[in-house]
Amino acid sequence: MVMVAARLETAVVDKRIPDNPARGVRVSRADPCAVDEDEIPTLGEVDLIAEHIAPQYRLAVYLQSGTGQRPSEALAFSVECRRSGFVRIRWQVSAKAHRDDCRSVFVPLKHRAEGEYRDVPAALFVEQEIDDHLSRWEPVPWPSPVSGAGDGGWRSSSPRASVARV
Repeated sequence: MVMVAARLETAVVDKRIPDNPARGVRVSRADPCAVDEDEIPTLGEVDLIAEHIAPQYRLAVYLQSGTGQRPSEALAFSVECRRSGFVRIRWQVSAKAHRDDCRSVFVPLKHRAEGEYRDVPAALFVEQEIDDHLSRWEPVPWPSPVSGAGDGGWRSSSPRASVARV
């Protein structure tokens, strides 16, 4: 709100608008409710979603519910993300991946620099879903974020097993 009020005040000084509509507005300092418990799907609901989604996306459902990944992170899952007892989250699918001018399908995690990652413990059922997924679907070469490669580069030594393909 401070930034908006300052911008509007600048517009008043520059005589672009007569008065600042943000002047005197107070933002509530009440603690926001982090999560509404009623909006979190139960395991039964998660299983129902996984049962009805296209088979190649089933793992994405369990990665989101079991490790708290965002959809863009779950869709960037690859074989090198798997660790014993946890998942290492390094990339996410770019918000621009669907556009023709997209230079890199995979980008660093939100609010993180290239090379930074987040380790998340994986429950046994998530590890079983990963095993099942990898037994059903072949890893495919996929452009990956290689530092310094503006076009996304290719990681030949470590083929991507993107949930989007597998």
